[in-house]
Amino acid sequence: MKDRSPTVDPTVTDPFREDMILRSIFETSSISIVIADGEGTIIHANPAFERLSGYVRSTVEGTRKWASFLLNNDLSKMKDYQGFITDTGEISSPTRLFGFLDRDGLVHDVCVTKDTMASPSRTVISFVDITEILEERKARSESDARYRSLIESTEDSVYMVDRDCRYLFVNGRALKKLNGGMERIVGRFYGDLHGPEDAEEFAAAVNTVFESGVSHRYEYTARGNEHITLRTLSPIIDEDSRAVKFVTVVSKDITELKKTEEKLKRLSLHDALTGLYNRAYFEEEMHRLDNSRMELVGIIVCDIDGLKLVNDTLGHNKGDELLMAASRAIKSSFRESDVVARVGGDEFAILLVNSPKPKVEEICMRIRAAMAEHNRKNPALPLSIAIGYAVRHDPGQDMAELYSEADNKMYKEKLYSSQNARNAIVRNLISSVESKGIADPQAVRRFQDLTVALAQAVGLPEERVKDLRLLARFHDIGNISVHNRILSKSDALTDDELAEIRKHCDIGHRIAQSAPELVHISDFILKHHEWWNGEGYPLGLKGTQIPLESRIIAVADAYDAMTRGRPHKKAMTKEDALAELKKHAGTQFDPDLVRIFAEVAGP
Repeated sequence: MKDRSPTVDPTVTDPFREDMILRSIFETSSISIVIADGEGTIIHANPAFERLSGYVRSTVEGTRKWASFLLNNDLSKMKDYQGFITDTGEISSPTRLFGFLDRDGLVHDVCVTKDTMASPSRTVISFVDITEILEERKARSESDARYRSLIESTEDSVYMVDRDCRYLFVNGRALKKLNGGMERIVGRFYGDLHGPEDAEEFAAAVNTVFESGVSHRYEYTARGNEHITLRTLSPIIDEDSRAVKFVTVVSKDITELKKTEEKLKRLSLHDALTGLYNRAYFEEEMHRLDNSRMELVGIIVCDIDGLKLVNDTLGHNKGDELLMAASRAIKSSFRESDVVARVGGDEFAILLVNSPKPKVEEICMRIRAAMAEHNRKNPALPLSIAIGYAVRHDPGQDMAELYSEADNKMYKEKLYSSQNARNAIVRNLISSVESKGIADPQAVRRFQDLTVALAQAVGLPEERVKDLRLLARFHDIGNISVHNRILSKSDALTDDELAEIRKHCDIGHRIAQSAPELVHISDFILKHHEWWNGEGYPLGLKGTQIPLESRIIAVADAYDAMTRGRPHKKAMTKEDALAELKKHAGTQFDPDLVRIFAEVAGP
């Protein structure tokens, strides 16, 4: 069998034969080491080299040159590593960085050191695998870049200071606020760039972090400045001493956030429409008084009469106006310390501490006076407030019982005043009909004459004829709730506008139901737009299900509208209007009434 052991020059002394200590170091070293001859052929390789290369050393000793393991043997791969290349580019050390190709084709970043041995033509080459070191450095560099990018992209000011509050680092946002570049800011003390009050508070916060070793935050508002800043100070700990080395600061403008918080807090305690306290706060205060030893506590309960009628007839905007007027009248009668709350849709309640009965009665009189003053200035939308009160003289009395007592008194007053309030509102609605142009006097008289003529031709008794005269005047009173823009529109109405107009039958019915002088014609008002074939509104009645008075008004109203004209249609001749009525007889109109009306209104 051919001997494959490496060829050794017998004239050269092998150092391992003479020094067992050197051999022990060579064999046990964690660094990959080979000894090569003058041609670069590996003579000896240690176990660490076996682990790095993946080859059994006996297969490379005497057969492989050490440089053959370097990737492509490319010396251009040499890189600056730990400053071993001078500023002029000259190599100041035999340490070089290469790619090392192992048996499996994997490339390792290795630091190669080459030294000449004392023995002639022998060289020691060390391969230090720094792959993990370089990967960690790369990952750290990428992490630092991402961290830096994050710091620079934030809307917050980020900076680092030492214990003396000296700037060590400042991000772009902070530089902008400090109105300077990095070279002007870094190294300066915080107090050099901020007012004494701010600097003192900041220094105290920094000291707190250095002493405690934990994060600290505080809010700062500069004097004469509405901006509020939240500062979060976090320690940077020295790994060896575990002491605080520096403090990083994130300074965030929270002005808008604070305003939002205040708004939400206010909304949680106050009524959004009137600005008064809400029911939740009122009940909380009642609970607090239940647990106190305070004897004299008064409660006043107020209720707005006619609010639902206003909402139903004039719309919720007008209803809100009435609520606001009531809240102003009530609020103006109390002290700032009194708890004035809107506790329901149309109900208000007030807590009065240390107020004897005469004082509470005086305040009730002030509310009535404020109400009267409002009505004097605003006769079109009168205000009526029912008031009840109760006073506690015993701290043991339950506040809920006191509230119930005041509420009962208010309800009794409401029974007497509510009808008067509704009457006043209805009277104002009726008087508004002409002022809004819904029914001018001349047009009303003309329409009444047509209606009466048809009613008499039909043979209705005089009492029903009188009702029809009243119905002719107020059949469209519900239009008081329709916007003037729609009533006077010259173009064709949209679907939404038509839907708005169709509400006037129901609204007119509600108004009439609340007015003693109109209640008996309220049903006729509701149904005067029903069609003979059942395709009308609002109930879809047909034929004789529709009251005769409503059918009479429907015929007369259509003829009057066609001959008088509307904003979106020109007036017709009497002949054309009668022809149109006959065309729709049996569908929209009662055919018998159309035939009789044609005789009454004809030439």
